Amino acid sequence: MKTSKSNLNSFRRWVIGLVGVLLIVSVAFGIPSGVAFADSSTAPTPQPQHNPVPHDYTGLQNQYRREQTLLGKQEDNLNNGASVVSKVQDLITKGQAKGLDTAALSTALATFQTQVSTAQSSHSTAANLLSSHAGFDGSGNVTDPTAAAQTVKDAGQALKDTHDVLSQAVKDLRTAISNWREANKDKLQNGDLQKAYQNEQKWLTTQQGNLTKANDVVAKIQTLISNAQAKNLDTSALSSALATFQSQLATAQASDSTAANVLSAHAGFDGSGNVTNQVAAAQTVKDANQALADAHKVLVQAVSDLQKAVQAWKTANP
Repeated sequence: MKTSKSNLNSFRRWVIGLVGVLLIVSVAFGIPSGVAFADSSTAPTPQPQHNPVPHDYTGLQNQYRREQTLLGKQEDNLNNGASVVSKVQDLITKGQAKGLDTAALSTALATFQTQVSTAQSSHSTAANLLSSHAGFDGSGNVTDPTAAAQTVKDAGQALKDTHDVLSQAVKDLRTAISNWREANKDKLQNGDLQKAYQNEQKWLTTQQGNLTKANDVVAKIQTLISNAQAKNLDTSALSSALATFQSQLATAQASDSTAANVLSAHAGFDGSGNVTNQVAAAQTVKDANQALADAHKVLVQAVSDLQKAVQAWKTANP
């Protein structure tokens, strides 16, 4: 039962998996909020002073610290690129296993990797500028306002370049995955319907075997009752349990027969199990799965009830 249910819903999981990849691509390179990029307008140019009033370089120092914070977060974003590449490659592999054309995805992934490499180059430039901290001391205090202003300006531009390339890379990859998913939606669903149909046929065969075994149990319990009666033991509880078991078997058999009829009619499938009508095929798989599940549930409960009844009777009649 679990195998058939899994395949029945595998298309849904596939779609969810694709959406998951899109989501990962979206959030993996998020730019932290509250951090501004430095440019010529945010990096103040020091003005000459004609009096001994202490200079205030708070703006430059704050911008330098913000850029260091952004550098760290952007480093994490770039590291996430490896995870995204792995997940998209896995998507490609699974698509190929289903006989789908993944050329567009492979091209998009190669482009993405090139874009990430470009972004990494700009990021390294920013890292080097902030590490050299021209115009700042080791604690981030301004020692040379002109050099400090150039540092935050150049580092800010490099960080912005990194962000822009990553943003475009994410957008391009998202679009490629979405387009590929839409183009192959029907093929994916047909493949999963065919797999589910095949598995339900196997399940039907297995369950019919289980029902045959259950009928054999009836004969064994009847023999137990006859032997106990010959010893003048009270077998009313056993007889009642056996009657209930037989009723449950009849219910399970009815559901199993429904499944057999649905699969035999194979609406939406041809004689080889290939989808000819997706809507009808989906209904066939759904109805057969429900009938098989109903039969399984009743059969499991019947066996459990009978086992408990026999054990209770044996305890009462050691």
